[in-house]
This record gives sequence, C-alpha cells and structure tokens, in this order.
Amino acid sequence: MKQKIFVYFVPAVLGFSLLGSGIASAHGFMGRGMGVVNNLTPEEIANRQTAMFENQAKLLGVSVETIKNGWAAGKSFQEIATENNITVEQLKEKMKTAHLEQMKTHMNALVSKGVITQAQADQRLSVVQTMLQNGKVKLLKGHGRITM
Repeated sequence: MKQKIFVYFVPAVLGFSLLGSGIASAHGFMGRGMGVVNNLTPEEIANRQTAMFENQAKLLGVSVETIKNGWAAGKSFQEIATENNITVEQLKEKMKTAHLEQMKTHMNALVSKGVITQAQADQRLSVVQTMLQNGKVKLLKGHGRITM
C-alpha cells in the first residue's frame, strides 16, 4: 500500500520545480480522476500535463513517449519505473535528489527577490537535507502522506 501511495506523490514533487505554475491540478488527472479543474484554461491544463510528463521522463531517464504511453495505459509511475529497470529504492533516491535540487532553486529565487536572506536559505536547505537523509520528508497529495 505504501508503494502505491508513493507513486501518486511523484507528480506533486516534480511539480514544485515549476516555481510559479506548479502542477497543482495534475492530481486532478492522476489522484482524483478526471474531475473538473477549477479556473484553468485548456492551454494551462495542457501545459501542466506536458510539464508533468517531461519531469517524470527526466526523473526516470526515459522518453516522454514512454511516460505518455504508460499513463495512457493506466500504469502507475512506479510501474513505468519498474518496466524500465528502476527499483523502488532507486526511484526514492532519484526523488530525494530532485527534491533537494528543487529546494535549492526555490531558495535562490527567494533570496534573489529579497524574501529571505542567504543565511536563512542555507539554514532551510540544511534542515531539508537532514530530513531527507533521516527519511522524515512527508509529501502530501491526494489522499494521504508518504514518508521518504
């Protein structure tokens, strides 16, 4: 059950890398069925889904077509990873690395905009890195939580 829940968090983790746009509505496609996506234009929906496919492909080191074909066939992200010889542990490590890189990008943006100081950014990155190493990062999306 934990592995299945883990898979549904990947789009959310990857979505944070998009800074301004995110993939907040991607869970409407992946986690909650094909429900109504509030106040998004068809272009925004397409852009977010495209970004999700691209981020997943990059994370796994596969083509975007591989991700699209798996998604269209109803396969989970973990199933697509497994079919491409990526274990759950490898996927977790890839996600941890991606999460840390996203945090660095976010912290740099906050520092450059004057929202926080470099010292605050460094401290926050240190905290997140420790949490990742200790398996205490909880990602929330859809219907539950997972600890990495």
